[in-house]
Amino acid sequence: MFSKTIFKQTLKSNIRLWLIITAIISAISGFIIAIFNPATIDHLLQLIERVIENPALMAQIAANFSLLNMLSTQFYIGLGTILPLIYLIITANALIASQVDRGSMAYILSTPIKRTTVAITQAAYLALALFAMFAVLTISGMITTQITHGGVFFRAFTADVQAVAEYLNTDRARLAGDPGIIRRNPRAVAVGAEARGIHPDVYTAYLDLLITAQQATPHQDAEAQPVQTPEEREQAEEMQSRFTDGLTAAAEVLETEMHLLFFDLNQIRETPEALTAAAQAAEMHELIFMGFINLQLANEEILLDGRFNFDILDYLMLNLGIFLLMFATGSISFLFSCLFNLTKNSLALGAGVPVAFYLLHTMASVNDDMEFFRFFTINTLYDPPGIVAGNSFWLQFVVLGAIGLVLYGVSVKIFKEKDLPL
Repeated sequence: MFSKTIFKQTLKSNIRLWLIITAIISAISGFIIAIFNPATIDHLLQLIERVIENPALMAQIAANFSLLNMLSTQFYIGLGTILPLIYLIITANALIASQVDRGSMAYILSTPIKRTTVAITQAAYLALALFAMFAVLTISGMITTQITHGGVFFRAFTADVQAVAEYLNTDRARLAGDPGIIRRNPRAVAVGAEARGIHPDVYTAYLDLLITAQQATPHQDAEAQPVQTPEEREQAEEMQSRFTDGLTAAAEVLETEMHLLFFDLNQIRETPEALTAAAQAAEMHELIFMGFINLQLANEEILLDGRFNFDILDYLMLNLGIFLLMFATGSISFLFSCLFNLTKNSLALGAGVPVAFYLLHTMASVNDDMEFFRFFTINTLYDPPGIVAGNSFWLQFVVLGAIGLVLYGVSVKIFKEKDLPL
């Protein structure tokens, strides 16, 4: 039921295209991973937050800027789907219909090899080639992530923890678990601040925030946090308004736009005139205003630490899902390759149906008025952002797998029983 000879010949004939497509999608995915910059994203979110005064909406927006979410929206529903689709369309046609059209299938079937063996071997090649393609994509993505961001194959530590651990000749995990060790050592604070590239005062505030967070009740639900009284909320809003007034005054002194100044609050620290103007406008002492700046910058560092979120299980599910989608889509192209004797007919439907599925899914995703199109495409069964968001996906995966298995089985039966121009 399986011919090693045919499989090897098929592999030899199609390996070049497989290598090209696999290399391209791995390079694109790796590039997106490598250029992911949590610091830049946090600055962008801060600007958005100043416009959108809706915590729930901001939380939803912030979730869309994690590494895996960026991959799910920028790669897996784009080039990560299109390029493998091109590969399977070309390859599925070449496996059966093209050989029948050229007459080479007649030579193969003139040997003792049965039609069923030929069809099963070719179907196995297409499925295994797709599996190998996404296996390479998965492994290369994990390696790129480990090299550029860390935390995939073993625990990642921030630059300050690494530097201070070396200075104190102590265990990194111990420092990461107890930032108070650094906080109590002035020299360690200086070393950590230099490693992070921030002012020691900001680093001190950062450590204080870490210590406070660790002292909080473990696994405390966010809804259980103390609710601000109207007076406390009003006071916080007033202080934020005064701080904004100070930043506006500082921006005028520095002759820059406020949103640009927000990207580099250290300009105020380094320019006494700007600090004086800001403190006066905010009606605060200069030290208090600098304390606000330090706290703001410290919070940015906290967000920076948490922005990189690489859940290896979610990443594996993203790649398993795209494989199953291509497995099912490949079975459609293979079905038409087995059904038709002419390449033009095989490609007309073997390429037309998968491309139509992709276009329908794209239209349903970008336009609410066309959302009903999602019921006419199997691409709807693969939802990368939903996987990252924690939505249920196993039923969809099972359906995709079942579609592929059934259509491959039907294809083998069709090829076995059809009339061939031999």
